[in-house]
Amino acid sequence: MKLSICIPTYNRHKHLNNCLNSILIAKKNFSHLSFEVCISDNSNDFQSKKIIQKYNLKLKISYKKNKKNIGYIKNYLNTVKMAKGEFVWVIGDDEILKYNALQILYKKFYKHKDVDFIFLNSNTLHSDYLKNFKQPFNTFNLPKKMESFSKAYKDKKTSFFNLIDYKVSWDFLLGIFQCIYKKKMFLENLKVVNHKKLFKPGVWSTFENTAFYTQVYAAAFKDSKVLIQAKPIVVSLYGHKSWEDLWDFIKIVRIPELLDMYKKKGLDNSKYLKMKNFALRDFFSCFKNIYFKGDKAGLRYVKIYNHIFLNIFFPSIYINLLKKILLKLNKIFLTRSNSYAKI
Repeated sequence: MKLSICIPTYNRHKHLNNCLNSILIAKKNFSHLSFEVCISDNSNDFQSKKIIQKYNLKLKISYKKNKKNIGYIKNYLNTVKMAKGEFVWVIGDDEILKYNALQILYKKFYKHKDVDFIFLNSNTLHSDYLKNFKQPFNTFNLPKKMESFSKAYKDKKTSFFNLIDYKVSWDFLLGIFQCIYKKKMFLENLKVVNHKKLFKPGVWSTFENTAFYTQVYAAAFKDSKVLIQAKPIVVSLYGHKSWEDLWDFIKIVRIPELLDMYKKKGLDNSKYLKMKNFALRDFFSCFKNIYFKGDKAGLRYVKIYNHIFLNIFFPSIYINLLKKILLKLNKIFLTRSNSYAKI
């Protein structure tokens, strides 16, 4: 088995239906890649199980219904441990494969046999778009033009820390659905994660329970050959996610912490400073939003010294603030000029 597509799911039956249908369409378009689908289900009903049963004869599916909600992290790890493939691709139940995804992956696996890790470019699409079509959604109805996540414009074989670049991955590998990796190497390096912090209560209350997999990536693949797949083969949906109020917190607290972690694992200091300067560009606006939204935006997890004082010296913070002020002043000036012109 070459690839295991792993899907941790929880009470998003309609999205799961579209996800599985997209995998089926990709299989029908190209059937030569040996793959399976592994699903660990945290749902509090059996709707997901009913949907999965529709695909059992068409896809090779391993399915586990958890007796209770075991949380996202254990659900994620369940799917990886269920996998029999050499490579694992963990995707959200609301991600959609493009019709040619498996065909492209087959070619990459065949051509680049020395690669341990693949970074996938993706498209983004508002989930409301799918409501305009018969369900489950047919991926041949995807828009021809969609926003691309990465600025990478051609495939490239490189080293792991060259992925830590905002021109490749501006969230620095935070998106799980954009990474395919060797299962054995990942599981062997799970020990690098502090398990006490990993399972601390609270949604994204620690760096570990937000992005533990990036710690494992850095430990497992820092000396590996990796591949950048520039043409998007997966679509990430937005507009329905339960954590969207936490986005400012993720952007200005967890992503800078992510770069701190990479630096400890071997990221070059000059590159670290450049990437962190980029990551902190919306410092004031993000913290303003977190402050006014309060705990639902992660305020309780903000540490004044670690997240504010240690980061406040990066120049992009003030350059970006100045740009916003000048744009606002220019808008006011133009509005007044137009008003006087009408007198």
